[in-house]
Amino acid sequence: MLKLLQRHEGQSFHRVALRIQYADEMESLWYLRQDMLAALSNVYGEARARREMRPINDLFKGLLPQAMVARPHHRFAN
Repeated sequence: MLKLLQRHEGQSFHRVALRIQYADEMESLWYLRQDMLAALSNVYGEARARREMRPINDLFKGLLPQAMVARPHHRFAN
């Protein structure tokens, strides 16, 4: 997550990176994905931001309860 954010500068990226750095639970990191998506969407637009986040989402497979796992949005499935 930090590696993806390091490519960018600005207050929103720095703030999210600090929160990720100090997250102490897997669930905290899971919820911080939304903040990452918002920051990336401001730069790339939502569709590309979701594509950039796909590898991050994959890292959580098998580590969280099934109810928390991301489901692909029909608009961004491709």
